[in-house]
Amino acid sequence: MRRINPASPLSVIHSLVTERGLILQFVKREVAGRYKGSFLGVFWSFVNPLLLLSVYTFVFGVVFKSRWRPTSTDHFEFAVVMFVGMLTHGLLAECLTRSPGLVVSNSNFVKRVVFPLEALTWITIGTALFHLFIASIILVGAILAWQQHIPATALLAPLILVPYIFAIAGVTWFMMSLGVFLRDIGQVVGIFTSLLMFLSPVFYPIASVPEAFRPIIYLNPLTFIIEQMRNVLIWGHAPDWAGLAIYLVCGYLFAWAGLWWFERTRPGFADVL
Repeated sequence: MRRINPASPLSVIHSLVTERGLILQFVKREVAGRYKGSFLGVFWSFVNPLLLLSVYTFVFGVVFKSRWRPTSTDHFEFAVVMFVGMLTHGLLAECLTRSPGLVVSNSNFVKRVVFPLEALTWITIGTALFHLFIASIILVGAILAWQQHIPATALLAPLILVPYIFAIAGVTWFMMSLGVFLRDIGQVVGIFTSLLMFLSPVFYPIASVPEAFRPIIYLNPLTFIIEQMRNVLIWGHAPDWAGLAIYLVCGYLFAWAGLWWFERTRPGFADVL
């Protein structure tokens, strides 16, 4: 199929739409391969987040008696609110952690096969979204157990993820390229994802951060998405549409820049590998 010029603003969407069949096929293979040979198989996708939520509830709600809101008396609230932040961060962390090794681990696609390497980004995001979907089922059950209802605004959650996914795609394309030429980048990514988590309101509300340090938290691209996800999933508030529009534009531009960089550096992959 005819490739579009990576300098075109439509290149990001084109890379997703034209290869959607291939992407879906590889996502299925990735999911099946991850649990191949295990007794429970894909059921582990349910077990892991369920165990995490149970541990969070016990440690933060029962042992530390943490409260997200000073007026709250429910020990389950903190775990559920934190779980939303963990899942949002986890989507980025899974893609970012895998990105430096994507081209290196698929070197046969570079050397011997005519393969749309840029699709590896969407395959990685698709796999991460599958695990997010499974974990979200656990989250919905937890919200129902806690509040006895799901806010109608929860239906807007996928819209909030769209600009976030574009931003993740941009980062993944950058890291895929850098991972070919700088093999040590994979060691730095783990530290970076941890920093992003602790410098975003995953484990604490923004109100608890001293005002002098709040600009640092707001500069974290995770902060806005985490807050919006909590607003629609838990608190029943409408999202910040203006903020989402700005995030969408910035996220798409970043994805475009990431794909452009990936395509510019792509001719050198075969020489290095």
